[in-house]
Amino acid sequence: MQIRRFRAPDMRQAIRKVRDAVGPDAVILSNQRLPTGEIEIVAALDYDGSLPSSMTSKRPESTRNESISSPRPDSNVNPSADYLERIERAKQQTAPPKNTSLYEEPRQETRIEMPSLADDKDDPSLEEALSVRNTGSSQQLREMELELKSVRAMLEQHQQNESRSAARESSVETRAREKLKGLGLSEFVISRLIDDIDLKGREDDWNRLLAHLADYIPVRSSASEFRGCIAFMGPTGVGKTTTIGKIAAQHVLKHGSEGVVLITTDTYRIAAHEQLRTFGRILNVPVEVVNEYSDLNEVLAKYAHYSLVLVDTAGMNPRDSNLERQLLMMKRARASLKKLLVLPCTSQRQVLKTVTEVYSQVQLDGCVLSKLDESASLGEAISVVIEEGLPVVYIADGQRIPDDIEPARAHNLISRAVYTAEHYSQLYGSLKYGS
Repeated sequence: MQIRRFRAPDMRQAIRKVRDAVGPDAVILSNQRLPTGEIEIVAALDYDGSLPSSMTSKRPESTRNESISSPRPDSNVNPSADYLERIERAKQQTAPPKNTSLYEEPRQETRIEMPSLADDKDDPSLEEALSVRNTGSSQQLREMELELKSVRAMLEQHQQNESRSAARESSVETRAREKLKGLGLSEFVISRLIDDIDLKGREDDWNRLLAHLADYIPVRSSASEFRGCIAFMGPTGVGKTTTIGKIAAQHVLKHGSEGVVLITTDTYRIAAHEQLRTFGRILNVPVEVVNEYSDLNEVLAKYAHYSLVLVDTAGMNPRDSNLERQLLMMKRARASLKKLLVLPCTSQRQVLKTVTEVYSQVQLDGCVLSKLDESASLGEAISVVIEEGLPVVYIADGQRIPDDIEPARAHNLISRAVYTAEHYSQLYGSLKYGS
């Protein structure tokens, strides 16, 4: 009798190997699943039922896939009586009962005997007969399957909870974005706010967003830091001269007219300096005009001992060719001259951004937000000062002198922005629907 071992990734391939190598007369003695996951089949040719099962399961590694022949009857070796007795006991133990089916496992062994491999290779009964019958392993597999189903259900539930949470957060974020857009804020500022604030979907989310927005605004609340020489710059009609009159009037009311002087460099418009001279006469302070016959630095040196020197500049379009000469004069001015850019809140965001970029050549020290009372949305101006990092020093919201100007405070500016947006939203709605 010859015995051979065959290995394959699964039972079907193992059977095919047995059929191809041994032929249809082979008998499967045993099969098992190895630790590597492969299926090993032990097959015998000319099987006579004399091979003990222990020999098939404890065969040395070095003799795998080799033929083993049983001792020939005509061998010269004379076995002892004890050896013959042990062989006889082994035959009795391994021989299958006469009334037992060939596919039944003898004494819980994993060996399965088959009469032939001549059947069709895809016969499902053949593969079922060759499968490893292990009650303990099957029970473990069922328990693992149940556990995996439980874990899968938990993961699916967790995923559903996360999806609902994400949808809820997305809805909260969408509403917050719409409200911030209503203030006129840019997408950059809105995205920055949304990223920094963990929205909970509660009533205080809006107040938290506004408070965080106020923290973004660069503000110099103490106007006393700008005592000395201050130049006000910006395009035409933004309120530079009116702002100078308000600040000068407040200083005169608090400290008297001593130590205050008004200077103008605007010689491009006809009678441009007359308004400033009118302020000077009312406040009883001197007014100086810088023209082609004088130098700004000489005038600043003349009044260097004054506590407040306010310089009015010519308002020009950012595309005006004369603006370069104006900026050059400011660059050459004394280092003590501080420069404030006047930005009207009535202008579009892109206009404000362009003006800021053009005048930033002179190293601006801050800005004044003017015409808050005429604006329908403050978010554009707020977005520009945040994006450009330009500190707000004053806010002006009317024509009254000296009342309609005050030092900038971030939270007051945000409150004003919210009020303006709500007021004009209601006004627009009443005009739209005719109520």
